Amino acid sequence: MLRTLGSLTPLFMSMGILLLGGGLLGTLLAVRMGVEGLRPEVIGMVMACYSVGFVFATLVSARIIQKVGHIRCFAGFAAMAACAALIHGLFFDPFIWAGMRITFGFAVAGLYMVTESWINDRTPREQRGRVLGFYVILTSVSLGSGQFLLGVWDVAGYQLFSLAGILMAAALIPVALTRVTSPEIIPTRRVGLRQLYGISPVALFTALGAGLINGGFFALGPVFAVGIGFSTNAVATFMGSAILGGLFLQYLIGRLSDRYDRRRVIMGVALLVSLFSVVIAVLEAPVLPMVIALAVFWGGLNFTIYALALALAHDFMGAEERVPASATLLLVHGTGMITGPLLLSPLMGWVGPQGLYMGFAVIAVTIAVYAWYRERVSEATSIENQEAYVAPPQVLAATPMTSVLDPFAEEPQLEFDFEEHDEAADFKDECITVSPAKDAQSEP
Repeated sequence: MLRTLGSLTPLFMSMGILLLGGGLLGTLLAVRMGVEGLRPEVIGMVMACYSVGFVFATLVSARIIQKVGHIRCFAGFAAMAACAALIHGLFFDPFIWAGMRITFGFAVAGLYMVTESWINDRTPREQRGRVLGFYVILTSVSLGSGQFLLGVWDVAGYQLFSLAGILMAAALIPVALTRVTSPEIIPTRRVGLRQLYGISPVALFTALGAGLINGGFFALGPVFAVGIGFSTNAVATFMGSAILGGLFLQYLIGRLSDRYDRRRVIMGVALLVSLFSVVIAVLEAPVLPMVIALAVFWGGLNFTIYALALALAHDFMGAEERVPASATLLLVHGTGMITGPLLLSPLMGWVGPQGLYMGFAVIAVTIAVYAWYRERVSEATSIENQEAYVAPPQVLAATPMTSVLDPFAEEPQLEFDFEEHDEAADFKDECITVSPAKDAQSEP
């Protein structure tokens, strides 16, 4: 295990640096637009463009990487991300920023896909669970830590944009100086939405709802914090606490979902998210320590919802369907992340910053109600047949390649001699086929 992690150290270093810059830039943009007096609707549209670029990249990046190669793609995507970050600091224009957010999202998704396919190539099947766990911790800690760089300089200047650009460029260094053979990328397919709905309607609906909440939080959370009177450092603490809070309840909720009907666990978690959202929204005189404590628990609960949806979908399918179904579920989640800021920002403009968490409460209650309805009209899979809960990385660092790291998925492992051309060429022509498993269940 240590040998595997040691061989992946340059990739993990690059991922950590990358997420530091990405975490800083996302919060910085939202705060800066709020300081400049832009309406929440405009901020929401600009910030949603990141998810547009990210989702688009998950559809086309694999083909680009296959044609160009991992190292050159990593260099190109890193340069693209750094340029986008720096251009933000040169101009203050919502249209330019929207274009740069699309570019940045595309580049970051491409970088993640390069890294994740590389991790999969270097990780034996029996070690994938532990490596994935380390990857989850790395992404959460790096993304959360990036928030705290917000207080290094004034948000009204160009320095923080430069810092984000420097970090994005620096992410290239560990990989560029590593002497390794570039792996092949595994082609992935998606199951259709109708087929996924037939497998588990609750998983599909929950993934969409989680995307609405997560997209709204990452895009508009800093606007909310500024709106209730927080300073720049307090905004960074608020965002970082919620993101890092996503780690500490993962194990507990995962264990509960392995022992009980996952639809009931989704119901309970969604109701708790709604409760904490209401409490945060109705605080009349927000005190930083109290809001931070609430944000930690809110994040700890909220960032497990997508993972629960993923685990629920896996309960009703065969192992060979896990990767393509996960790719489709991630696409649904990404659609929610695009839509969330567009839906929630007008609510903030209408009722004030508290409208963000009021919207979260409504979405979470809707998830719980739908899970309750499905639990009433359809039978659950037996606890013995439930798959083990596997926590995915933070949604801002998840691509279709992340699902290949799932230790329970039946996926061809890229462990071959790169000097033998015939084997590599033969594998290159393989792709994942989606066929109904003989013993796979379907949620009625």
